[in-house]
Order: sequence, then C-alpha cells, then structure tokens
Amino acid sequence: MLPVVTAPAGMLAVWLALVPPVSPETAAGTVTGLQILPAPERTEVVISLEGEVTTRDFTMEGPHRVVVDLLGARFAGDSQERAQVDRGGILTLRASQYDRDVVRVVLELEDALDHAVQAGDGYVRISLFSQASTFQPWSLAIPEPQARSPGVAVPTSAPAQAGNGEGRRAPQATNRRGITSDEFSRRISVSFSGTPMQDVLFTFSEFSGRSIVPGAGVSGNVSADIRNQPWDIALQTILESHGLAAREFDSGIIRVDRLQDLTERAEVEQLVTRPFRINYGSAADLQPAVQSLLSSRGRISTSAATNSLVVTDVPSVLEAVEELLAGLDLETPEVTISAKIIFVNRTDLAELGVIYDLKDMRGNQLNVVTPGLIDSTGDGFLDEQIDPPNNVISLRGNSIAALGNARQRVATPSVQFLTSLVMGRMTLLTFVEALESVQLSDIQAAPQVKVLDNRPARIQVGERTPVRGVQTGGSGGGQDDGALFIGAPRIEFVETGIILEVTPTITAGDLIFMDLRAERSGVEEVGIELGYRFNTQEAHTQVLVEDGETVVIGGLTVTEVEETRVGIPILQHLPFVGRAFRFSSQSRTQQDLIIMVTPQITRR
Repeated sequence: MLPVVTAPAGMLAVWLALVPPVSPETAAGTVTGLQILPAPERTEVVISLEGEVTTRDFTMEGPHRVVVDLLGARFAGDSQERAQVDRGGILTLRASQYDRDVVRVVLELEDALDHAVQAGDGYVRISLFSQASTFQPWSLAIPEPQARSPGVAVPTSAPAQAGNGEGRRAPQATNRRGITSDEFSRRISVSFSGTPMQDVLFTFSEFSGRSIVPGAGVSGNVSADIRNQPWDIALQTILESHGLAAREFDSGIIRVDRLQDLTERAEVEQLVTRPFRINYGSAADLQPAVQSLLSSRGRISTSAATNSLVVTDVPSVLEAVEELLAGLDLETPEVTISAKIIFVNRTDLAELGVIYDLKDMRGNQLNVVTPGLIDSTGDGFLDEQIDPPNNVISLRGNSIAALGNARQRVATPSVQFLTSLVMGRMTLLTFVEALESVQLSDIQAAPQVKVLDNRPARIQVGERTPVRGVQTGGSGGGQDDGALFIGAPRIEFVETGIILEVTPTITAGDLIFMDLRAERSGVEEVGIELGYRFNTQEAHTQVLVEDGETVVIGGLTVTEVEETRVGIPILQHLPFVGRAFRFSSQSRTQQDLIIMVTPQITRR
C-alpha cells in the first residue's frame, strides 16, 4: 500500500507515492556518455561508464539493428536518449533504462554489419566492421539531473534520513545556487491545486527530511501535478516556474529566495579573496574559464611564482570556482608517438648501342667516332692524323664515308666490342657497347616525441635552407606612381628534412585520436637563375588507433619508365637483326614512401 501524507491546512489534497530507488548492489555502473569514432575498416561506439557492468548483445532485422544490454547499469540522464547519427553506417542511436538495472543501447544500421563487444574499466566498446569512409566523430554527453535543472546537483552519497540529523551525511559541495541531492533520489507523486508556496515547501521538507526555509519575499500559489519524479527535480522545477531558486548551505539547510533577492544580496555581500593553486596545468590557461563565473564585483589575477589563481568574489562564486577547477585541473596522461618514415629509391638502367664508322683512307672521312689519316704531302702515304671532330672531304675521284648511330653512345659502358673490316682503301669499324646498372637508395627515419594529452607536438630533423628573394612594392608617388619597385634582396629560410607534427587525444576505452602530419623533404639546386627545387613527400590525416597499435598512415609508390630508341632508318625496324642497327636505352625509377605511427599511453 502506498504511503499517504496529509498536507497542512489550505491544501486540497496531497498524495505522495514512493518508488523504491535502484539499489547500488544491483546497479553498479552509470552510463555517462556515448561516442562514435572512426577507425580503420570499422566504426567504434564507445559507452563511457562509472563503475563496472556486464553485457549481452544480439541483432535484429527489419531494420538492421545491433542491441547491447548493460547489466547492472543505470542511465544518468532522462529515461531515454535518441539521436540521429547518419555516419559510420549508423542511422540512429537510442539509449534507455530498459529495466531497473539494465540500460539498453540500440544502433539502427544502414546494412547488416558484423560486430564485437568489449567491456573494460570505465567503458564498453562496440566495434562495427564496415568499409565506412572517414567521418567526423560524434559524441553525446548524458547530463546528470542537475544539468537539466541548474539548481539541483547530484551527489555521490546515500539518501538523507529524516529526524534530528543523526546519521545524516555531510553536505556535498554545491553549485552557485542548488540543492545537494542524493544519487538515488526518492521519487514523489503529488498534486497541488492553488496551494500556497510555503505549504508546498513544507510538503517537500517532510518528504525529503531536509530543512527548507523560505525567504521573506517567497509567496504565491502552486498548481501542479507531479507523477513519479525525483523529489529534488520536482522541487526545482516548481521553483523555477515561479521565479525562485534554492541554495543549500554547509549546515544542510536549504534556503529558497527570489532571483531578484539573490542578485541584490550578491551586490552587498562581503567579498572574500582566496588563492587556488593549479597542479597539472597553467594558471594562465585556466583564467578565461574561471573569469566567466565571476560576478560584476569579482576580480581574478594569476601568480606566476606559485602557478595559482587569486580570486576575489562572494563566497557562492568561490564555491563554484572550486568545483570548476576540480574538474579542470586534472593530471593529464602522456602519449609517446613513435613514427617510422621509409623512403626507397630504385633505378634500373639498361643501354645497348651499335655504332658504325666507314672510312675511305684516301678520300672522304667523317671523323666523329675515331680519328683519320690523310696524305698531307701528296706522296701517296698517309702521314698526318686528323682528330675528331674534323672531317675530311675529298674533291677528286670517287669516295664514300658513312656513320651509323654515332651521336648516341653509352656514356659509361660495362662492355665494349670493336671490330674492323678492311676492304682495299675502305675500313669499316663497328662498336658494340652495353650497360646494365641498378641503383638502390634506402632512407629510414624514426622520429619519436612525447606529449601531454590533447597538446600539439612537433619534431624536426633536417636543415633550414636559405632562399634568396627580393622585396617588391609600389614606387611611392610621382609620375611613376603605381609602378613596381624592386627593393633590396632578402633571405628566407625553408625547413626541410624529417618533420612530425601530432596532436593526440585519448578517448574512452584507451583509444587515441591523432591529428598528425608527417613530412620528408629535401632540397636540390637547379641552377643559378631558378635557385632550388624542394622535393617533398607529405601525409596529413586523422586516425583512431588503440594504445600501442601501429598504423600505416601513408603509402605512396611512384614508378617512372623512360625508353629511348635511335637507329638507322629502315634497318632498325628489320625483324631479328634490327637491334644491330639501333641504340636503345631503358630507365625505370621506382620510389616507395611508407609512413608508420605507433602511439603509446604513458601513465604514472
């Protein structure tokens, strides 16, 4: 039978119905947030928890759904959260308090996907194996009851007991104006019809066992129907609808005042100065966040010597500052980023050439490949050598000279053959040259950097190359106003080498989201006029990896093939024997770039 409380005179009727709270033994975990993150060939759904739970999962059709039940869990927010996701193969996400100690998470999918569920310390991870492209991460922070009702805060202690205060828990820290409520607040069902506000407050005081004191300006009548709601949220909702606010003091007494009265009291309340030492960050970085909480009379300054914030304001503001800093000044884990950049350059070269030189020792000579001899005295004997490239042209009698492939030769041949054929005064010289070479260049760099979570880091191993330029601008007036003016030369420095820039963010489930950029660059001189050419291989991406997992963020293969063929017309195209009348060269260059990154979380 439900208990009934009779209201004071003036109230038409009050019925209070108790709903037993969820027991901490049966609900050991609390769902506090949901995230959807991209990962290689999968989509990660991470459920943040406070406490430990067990899981069960199954799939459904029409539409395709993955259902995961968290056993021994409760929902920190409303009874149900539903969101339109449309990313990573997930259409919608729904989370709700399915049973008293069961939270159900339902993922509606575009298509049927394989999945895996892993539970860890403070998280449950659902992996959907798909070929989804990269998408922006999505998150849902499930609000505590006070997030929906600013005047009510959720503590972590057991319910208060009615009576003279014996066995009552110590008051928890409150927000600027709020009530420190219980984690498992008792639920109330009550109806008011034209009930004076003082009687309403008395009813909640009797039900909760709290001391509630109305201010002098609190008045008005209340008409409301509350059904099965936590008493603190129901009270705060009624107060907000009448322009009132509640604040609990360290003694445990709850005072209700008009918002106007609270503002006026803050204008005359005595100011208090208090230092707040920052342990895990920079006081200057946290100053803007604290500045937003200060009243019109408040002041804030930083002490670089002690890394502290010095705040002057009313006590309620100082309490809010203390609560804010408790959530911001936290020890941050470090992430060690190890990268490996591998650059392989392979060049294959094959050349084959056949050169012909036909000389007439007493007539025409094309002295391009080999030197020739002439009869300088006219006595019929060849007595003087003519070196290349001096040709000899005979103007008497019949004479012939010829060259084949003389302009195309192997630069540094590995094999050379020379044959000569003498036919009377004619000499036929034949050169056969061949070259085959392989050049392999393997460059590996392994930069490593350690950085705090969610902080940028940069490491460079290389050079700063000076590049010369000139200053340009307008002439500055006169008849030539608007003409281009070239001023004094200036020097700019361009950074080259191995460069790694990364910003890691540790997510729930020890996954690491990295925004990183890796570069390998070099400089090459291309001439006095052009200056330098910068050869760069770069990868800029965002990835999600597990702690200690190695991921390949960049892979690039460039293959360049160059073939040259020069020969004697018609003859070089003959089947089988055409190779003897042409010069051929084939060059194949292959460049491979691989960038691998391994992040690792370092905790004390």
